[in-house]
Amino acid sequence: MKKIVIFSLGAVFVTTVALAYEMHHPNLQDAYGATEQAIHHIQLAQADNRGVEFGGHADRAVADLHQAERELMAADKYNDEHHHHHK
Repeated sequence: MKKIVIFSLGAVFVTTVALAYEMHHPNLQDAYGATEQAIHHIQLAQADNRGVEFGGHADRAVADLHQAERELMAADKYNDEHHHHHK
């Protein structure tokens, strides 16, 4: 149980740091939230499967999801720069 708490707090910390940049596009915000949920679920699966690391695939999935988050932020910034209408 302790591992799950650590992983959960880690996911919250990552979210807080990553969202220091405020996304403006609602759909991109939702997509970013979905990637955070996916990362959280993968980390819970890793914590539950003590010692079983899913052959490194779970870690690669988390890394890919973090890359997806960076792309979503870049997409939002691009949108802001090319469509000067904010809510």
